[in-house]
Amino acid sequence: MIQLNDPKWEKLEGGYKTPYDASVALRKLEETNSSEEADDILAELWDELHHQGDVGLASYFAVPHLIRIAKEKGIVNSSLLGLIAVIEVQRHKKNPQIPKEYLESYLNSLNEIPELVNSAKNREWGLEFSAAALSALAASKGQVKVAQAVLNFDDEDVLDEFLETY
Repeated sequence: MIQLNDPKWEKLEGGYKTPYDASVALRKLEETNSSEEADDILAELWDELHHQGDVGLASYFAVPHLIRIAKEKGIVNSSLLGLIAVIEVQRHKKNPQIPKEYLESYLNSLNEIPELVNSAKNREWGLEFSAAALSALAASKGQVKVAQAVLNFDDEDVLDEFLETY
């Protein structure tokens, strides 16, 4: 895992195939105690790390930090879990590969997703959170197609259409 103070972040590409220093937003997420600010930071990360199916190295290197910060701060919401799931799903498509020296760290961080989801077991799960949590769980277990399918069920209309079909 690349540390947040590593200058490599400045040159890593995000979802727009241009450099995006995700370490700035990740450090802000690490430091905030405001749920509104955390939501804004996660919205920025969503916008910058994923764009129309494209992800970059900044996206992959952000995942272990997102998981670590979520565990430390108790930030377990649909935005965070959905972003992690989307990045993992898109990793298996026509996007850059994670350099071999970082792959193990990345994959190890995915193994912590079940613990993150479990930390929300006693709260109310709405449709959006359920889809994100189940998708992240599937992605963490290597079930990329299931993760992708479940991500689409965060919309009541899509879910109803699917249920009518099957």
